[in-house]
Amino acid sequence: MTRTAVVIAGSTPDAVVAVGVPDRVALRPNRLGTLVTGRPGALVIDYAAELPGPVYDIMYNSSTGWFSVTVFHGLTATRWDNRPGTDPGYPRVDDILGATTPMTILAVLDIPPDAVGYAERLLL
Repeated sequence: MTRTAVVIAGSTPDAVVAVGVPDRVALRPNRLGTLVTGRPGALVIDYAAELPGPVYDIMYNSSTGWFSVTVFHGLTATRWDNRPGTDPGYPRVDDILGATTPMTILAVLDIPPDAVGYAERLLL
């Protein structure tokens, strides 16, 4: 199962609510702006388009160990993921705010690992 979290840098929870919040989503302030947990779905694109950002869309699949961060600067996206040598679907970046592992990325984005169900493991 893939779990997600989104960090909207430079935006308060009130600003995020003004764009939209679906059911089963929780918001809280974090060091960078606002942490959204749950299933924001396509609202990630709306957040990127309407809020200053950047917007960090984090996905983790506990079955496969896949971890990715899509970074939206407006509607331009790049991606970091832990599958070297694969096509991540967007232009690849080597780090997220200087962090290069899932655990350090979660720390630099101020996301508790349990928000996405993350646990250190080797890819299968």
